[in-house]
Amino acid sequence: MRQRRWPNELQVLRFSVALECFFGISGILVALYSGSQVVLLDGSYSLLCTLTMMANVRVSRVVGLPPSAKNPYGLPTIEPLMLIFESFILLGLCATLMVLSARTLCSGGSLPAFDAALVYEIFSTIVGGATTTVLYMVHRYKSSPLIHFEFQEWLLDTVVSAVAAIAFCLAFVVDNHHPVTPYIDSLLTVLLLLVLSRLPLQALRKNFRQLLLQDVASPKLVARTRDVILARCGSRQQVNISMIWLGRWLLVSIELTLTGDDCLSCTELQLIRAAAASAVNQECEHYRI
Repeated sequence: MRQRRWPNELQVLRFSVALECFFGISGILVALYSGSQVVLLDGSYSLLCTLTMMANVRVSRVVGLPPSAKNPYGLPTIEPLMLIFESFILLGLCATLMVLSARTLCSGGSLPAFDAALVYEIFSTIVGGATTTVLYMVHRYKSSPLIHFEFQEWLLDTVVSAVAAIAFCLAFVVDNHHPVTPYIDSLLTVLLLLVLSRLPLQALRKNFRQLLLQDVASPKLVARTRDVILARCGSRQQVNISMIWLGRWLLVSIELTLTGDDCLSCTELQLIRAAAASAVNQECEHYRI
């Protein structure tokens, strides 16, 4: 039986860029035609994600480069820095549209063309749901912070489209003469912005912790690595292990304290390092010991 071949990270990111660009441009065009702030939010979010994804394609190449004389530790900080920058951009978009929606609500609401907006949101929900599923499966097969961030963006975008489609269906049924109808679009935009802002806020918190070297690995992984080392070198040595995440990279520091007259040869140290690498490799692919 042939083993399933999954696309690599670069292929996934390029596919995501092309699809987001399509939805971004079409969403803004539909928003201009229909006058819907929800569709404008959906299209602007997709177009903005297109720009950030294009940067992610470049980042995915850089972070995998080996250490060099110019960068003796590699470039693991590029990834969290890029995700922080993208989070600030998304928060800026949310803040801008929040102000516009609040002004529309205070001025009595608006009546967009719900039929065109409804067709766009239904199509966006179907395609977005399929893309989210593919990204989730690829991320499970090969873990990547960039693909995970794209998956979260597509998941939120799909939820936004689904909620908007339901709200537009209700507005289409009620018709424009109901006193609540003019407020549906702006009120829905405000509620969706509150939901959308959670992703960049969570990303900011996580990646700031990484830059401050505070995003530590799970205690279970640390304990398993310590047990493997002790099984190799014996319980006479004290083993201290620290593990921190920087983007997709897990940086592992192992300190062995010898007691008495014990000493370890270079070969023994290499065997200990290999044992630690086998334990770490069970949980992550990119690591440095």
